[in-house]
Amino acid sequence: MKASSFTCSFLQALAVVSAFLFSSTGFAQPATFKEGILQIPQTAALMKGEAQYYNDIQLALDTNGNFTVLEAEPSPLVFVDSVTVIMTKSLPPQVSIVVRGNKSVPCVELQNPAIFRDGFSFTVSLAETKMGPAETCIAIIEPFETHIRLDTVGLESGLYTVNVNGKEEGFSL
Repeated sequence: MKASSFTCSFLQALAVVSAFLFSSTGFAQPATFKEGILQIPQTAALMKGEAQYYNDIQLALDTNGNFTVLEAEPSPLVFVDSVTVIMTKSLPPQVSIVVRGNKSVPCVELQNPAIFRDGFSFTVSLAETKMGPAETCIAIIEPFETHIRLDTVGLESGLYTVNVNGKEEGFSL
């Protein structure tokens, strides 16, 4: 994705970046701000209810305190076969999901999942890395299984849904 008319305030951008960096599992590289350019290694966005995943994002800060997207490399989402919810009987209950699916080729890795919550719905974006232009790999899909913990601390009782790349499962707290 090249330059875009999308703008947001400096605080909005930091809130989005911070929320992703601190909520993802595993280790993430920090965002950096230098000479009016905010560089974000990885992030995800929920647009019209659909999760999108991006790498190598560059945002330019203008004189009004808004950012314009200079570059953002979309990451392909993995194909998800199944989502299984696992709950502990502890108080408060801990909720994890087991995601099974396929990567496009064996030479790519899963990226950190991005987790969004809106009311009683969780949306998880699960993407894979891209191969470099000079890399080659055997063209077969590779199965994967990953476990992702959902933050349910302080949530009210009720029926919840979790959607991982279009595959949905329900659970109750």
